[in-house]
Formats: sequence, structure tokens, C-alpha cells
Amino acid sequence: MQNTKWKEDWQTIQSLHGRKRLDHIWTYYKIPIILVLIVVYMAAYIGYRQATRKEDVLYLALVNVSAGQDLTEDLTTGFLEQQGLSSEKQQVYFYNGLLLSEDADPQYAYASRMKIMGALAADQLDVVLMDQEARDAFVQEEYLADLRTLDPSLTREEGLDESGLWMDVSSSPLLEAAGFSDRVYLGVIRESPNPDRAAAFIHYLMS
Repeated sequence: MQNTKWKEDWQTIQSLHGRKRLDHIWTYYKIPIILVLIVVYMAAYIGYRQATRKEDVLYLALVNVSAGQDLTEDLTTGFLEQQGLSSEKQQVYFYNGLLLSEDADPQYAYASRMKIMGALAADQLDVVLMDQEARDAFVQEEYLADLRTLDPSLTREEGLDESGLWMDVSSSPLLEAAGFSDRVYLGVIRESPNPDRAAAFIHYLMS
């Protein structure tokens, strides 16, 4: 019965021409056509996302400090180039403009805290550049790793605190060129997903 119906409908389509044929097909096969188009679109979209997706080689956050375009380029693309990586295939995932200051807008500070907590929960945070207030907050929450265990050669860095949990990186050529008025500190998250890359970033920053 079903085959007979399809045969009759096919004969009807063949008997029609031009716009009448298209109108008939659209009237009786609208839903299947739409479903096919949706499937094709989704397949193309997923394929495009996979083809253009970049590998995150380092997760970097700036908290209570901000970077302009030049410094952002130095901290991201500049580091990739120094590591011999391709900016077309890899990237430094960059969190900029996060605030944990008591003087900040409460809603913005709350949103920043939630973003930081989400990054920590998802293992998507390696290195943090921050001011003293943020540094003390990260130390209090026990988020930071001992940099001396991350890379023993870092013990020779003058800015390393005796606790090993943070480093004063204000003397970095890149940060000095950016003209920060206050001290800038660096810490690495204890559960950093890319500890070797984090250590390499510190050497890059201080070279």
C-alpha cells in the first residue's frame, strides 16, 4: 500500500513541471526537507568548528590588572612564537579584566569570582598575573603552587617570595614597557593543567 502511494506520488511529480513541481514537492515533503537541511547544517557547523578549533596551550588570567592590546599580543602571540608554536593552531587562552577588589562594583566582582571558580573547576587556569590584593586572596584560598617545585631554576629569580608561592614580576621587560604603576605578581595554580608550559611562560616573561 505504501509503495503504491509512493509510486503514484512519483508519477504525479513527473507529470508536473517548473514551479508546479516545486510547489508540490514543498507542500508534501516540507518536513523531511527541513529536517535534512538541519542535519546538513549541523554537520557542516560541527565540521567547521573542529577544523578551526585551536589547542589551548596555556590558560592565563589577569586579576586586578589589565592589559592593553600591545601587552596582550606580547603575552599571547609573543609567547607562542617564542615556543615555536603556530598561532593558527594553538592559543594562549586569556582572561582579562577580572576584578577581586573590595573597591570594585559588587556585581562585577562576583561575576569575576564565578569565572575564576569555573576556570579552576574545569582545570582551565595555569598562570595568574595580579596585584597585591588578588595575590593575598589567592594565597589565602591556597590556590597557588610552590614555584620552586614547578621549576627548581626559578629559585634564582630575585622576585620569588620566600614561601615560593608567588613572584614579583614587575621588573619584567614586557610589564615595564606596559607602564604599570603598582607591583605585579605572578602565581601558578596548584592544579595547573600545563605546569611545564607555565614554567616556560615565567622564563619568557622575565627574559
